[in-house]
Amino acid sequence: MSQRREIEARLALYEDLTGILGAMRSFALAELRNVNQREQAQHKVMTAVRSAFDDLAADWATQPEAAVSSANDIGLLFGSVRGFCGSFNEDVVAYWRDRAKADGPLILLGERLHAWFDQRPSIVKLAGAESSMTAYNIIDPILDAIEQLRDEHGFGLVACYRDEDGARSIRLWPLPHTRVDSAKLSPLTYAPPAQVAAQVAEHYLYHSLLALLLNAIRVENHMRLLQMETALHYLDQSGEDLHRQRNRLRQEEIVEEIELMLSRR
Repeated sequence: MSQRREIEARLALYEDLTGILGAMRSFALAELRNVNQREQAQHKVMTAVRSAFDDLAADWATQPEAAVSSANDIGLLFGSVRGFCGSFNEDVVAYWRDRAKADGPLILLGERLHAWFDQRPSIVKLAGAESSMTAYNIIDPILDAIEQLRDEHGFGLVACYRDEDGARSIRLWPLPHTRVDSAKLSPLTYAPPAQVAAQVAEHYLYHSLLALLLNAIRVENHMRLLQMETALHYLDQSGEDLHRQRNRLRQEEIVEEIELMLSRR
């Protein structure tokens, strides 16, 4: 009897866990739909800003910011705010540690990344975005952290993030040089072309950061969804096993009760 009650208690726990995971799964699915829509819109913005930057490529090439040494690189790592997303954060940390200087300046985005690195002046730890709706609020703190870590000779910025195929890195600053078409006329601007080019480059950096953040949120929720599906499958299988054990124990109890009744006759 006590063993059957223990199994029934575990079944009740599994039912509660299934309900909680089901609610979390619904939230992850809703967030995936939202971030997909925002990411598509952000790619359109990126295309428009990149086109404007390409028109000013010749003027940008004359700027000192366009030729910063990699020795001035700042690392930007995109992590998660919440857990239960598989190896999302571990992959980013392992990739970065294999390829970057151990004492280089870092910006850690997402609370789950913070514990992986010791506290030192060259590391800035920032809170991540809870969802795609709050992603826009995270970009300004990232830019402020860049200003805090950059030196007088400028800066380079290399982002490390997780996509569907694993962790990878991309250089965000200086912007990659565009092949200049000498036959193409530069656009007419009210301000000096070099000034306009620098401002467009800053806009492109802003939207590049936002695009990577949205990508990180999407992949994080996708990996969390996979974790939940695995957990729900495990709970279903374990629940079926417990149901069979409970039925078997109940059958044994019934047989014992019948035998006890017959022995009293």
